[in-house]
Amino acid sequence: MESLGYDAAHQQAEYIFRTVLPACGMTVREGQIQLCHAMLDSLYNKEVTLCDAGVGLGKTYAYLIACLLWQWQRPREQWQPVVISTASVTLQDALLQQYIPFLSNALIQYGYIDEPAHAVLRKGKERFVCDARLEERRKQIAQRGEAFARRAALLRAADRYLDLDRVAGLSRYDRQHICVPNRCDRQCGAWESCRYRQYVRASNGPTITIQICNHNYLLADAVHRQKGWNPLLRDYQALIIDEAHCLPDAAQQMATRRLSVQKLTQLAEQLARAHHPYAAQQVQTQTRALAAACILNAPAEGKPRRAFAITDASATALAGMQKVVTQILEREHTRLPHHLQNQLAETKELAGRFARPDDSMIRYIEIAENGESVSLCAVPRDLPSQLYDLLWKREKPAILTSGTLAAGRDFDYTARRMGLRDGVPVNTLQVPSPFDYPRNAMLYFPLRPDVGNCSKEAQNERVAGQIESLVRSACGHTLVLFTSYDQMGHVYEQLEGRLPYPMFKAARGGQRFVEQFKQCPNAVLLAGGPCWEGVDFPGDVVSLLVIVRLPFPVPDPVREARRERYPDLHSYIQAEIVPEMQQKLRQGFGRAIRTEQDSCVVAILDERAGIGGKYHDAALAALPTCPTTEKVEDVQQFIREQKHTDYFL
Repeated sequence: MESLGYDAAHQQAEYIFRTVLPACGMTVREGQIQLCHAMLDSLYNKEVTLCDAGVGLGKTYAYLIACLLWQWQRPREQWQPVVISTASVTLQDALLQQYIPFLSNALIQYGYIDEPAHAVLRKGKERFVCDARLEERRKQIAQRGEAFARRAALLRAADRYLDLDRVAGLSRYDRQHICVPNRCDRQCGAWESCRYRQYVRASNGPTITIQICNHNYLLADAVHRQKGWNPLLRDYQALIIDEAHCLPDAAQQMATRRLSVQKLTQLAEQLARAHHPYAAQQVQTQTRALAAACILNAPAEGKPRRAFAITDASATALAGMQKVVTQILEREHTRLPHHLQNQLAETKELAGRFARPDDSMIRYIEIAENGESVSLCAVPRDLPSQLYDLLWKREKPAILTSGTLAAGRDFDYTARRMGLRDGVPVNTLQVPSPFDYPRNAMLYFPLRPDVGNCSKEAQNERVAGQIESLVRSACGHTLVLFTSYDQMGHVYEQLEGRLPYPMFKAARGGQRFVEQFKQCPNAVLLAGGPCWEGVDFPGDVVSLLVIVRLPFPVPDPVREARRERYPDLHSYIQAEIVPEMQQKLRQGFGRAIRTEQDSCVVAILDERAGIGGKYHDAALAALPTCPTTEKVEDVQQFIREQKHTDYFL
């Protein structure tokens, strides 16, 4: 353990949380202080710590203060920035615009530091404006006249910002044509004045205390380091991973290799625009053959992901693609732009990868719901080992934190998925939310119906009736979370015209309806997907949270491959499926109470979660302790006792 400044750092943490921050309007929370001390220990001991921090605990300030105190106690010559990796842009913006400025001002005021902590946001090149390409694109649009006035205005806005994410409304096509390219030419006329180069130099400067990025960028940097390429991040001395429950999915997304019919079609179009019509025709012909073979390969099960097996049709299509690409590269490589050469070479490599057996990869076919997009996908069978090699093998201290790292009271599932295997010193800490759930929350499980197996239509009608009864008891103010958009659509149709409150349905990409719901005093929102986590509904907006089904993961080839590690189905379900459900259930429950003044009823309609149900104990183990009921009358009574008069007007 590094002893330098250890005691001083812990003493300063106590003073900051108990004196400095309360003087700036913050509440003293013992759990938050406990969390900060554990994080300091992790940094000094060069360990990995998994911190499950309940909603409202203030984990962000805990890890920021731990990092800053640890840095200040180290000799200046040992200073390197820390990296904070997040899953969401919302948290990145909050760190840069709220948390770090507030904390810096408080610490300057009390004489801890002389100047603010310097933080920088690191993102991929495709997220920034290339001045030279922007000027070229503006000239192209200007020549097209008034019909393109709106696009011209957006491009002028891009001139004011370096970060493309700040230019709302810019089309994907324009973004692709004005972003910083993968390789910059030193002969570029804007080389010396390039804003992106200035941003990179500043980001790597000696005054930077904190580098902020997303999980994908962190993993991409780790890949660069592993392969001996130039790192994307400046060398750092510690790693903070917030929203850490999202890291394994980010790793899987990055590690997945795809041979996409959509991208192959785009490649053919690019070849045609680059004046290689015969090559374009060859690629397009083989793409159609591959798409047909993929669809024949995948049985019509209605699932977006289906196992891939090499058949005569797929082998022929893949061999044909390899042959065609080889011919194009041999025939026209001197006339092909570098980016097209690279795309063709990657296509050839991927076609070869899918054409031969490979036990190290899990391979599947992904078909979009509309059937227009088909991809062959391959993901490493042992992703946790890859995460170990990328992140933990370097033996830097790391703090992984989230409100849902533990499944129930257990961290084993998370540690396995993270690749935190034997040899990595790992500590775990679960600190509950400071909210008074026994007083401000109630769990409702409906009486289990004695109807046996019934049709989907009857099930949806029963769910609609349960929701209607609950919504009337709560006088609106309801968020209903679904695991199936199809079921959500049917239930919405059943409820239309039956509720005396405004009702919204947030289908895929329905952020507009989420915002409308927040503006209504007593509305009902039916939602899925993104609304299970990361969306804030403070106050009385959500006073009734309805979870229609337990959020068990949808079976897919990747999960089926994990099943092979277990001796039987029961062992697999208990070790993999139930913990994943519990984490997602906790995320959904977290939408209910967001501040200490909030109160909410959480209704779980899935009969498997009800009292006496197969997963009742698993559901309770995932959630805070609070009173339960099977009576709708108790829901109504709870709302009457908890809410002020204005709530019912």
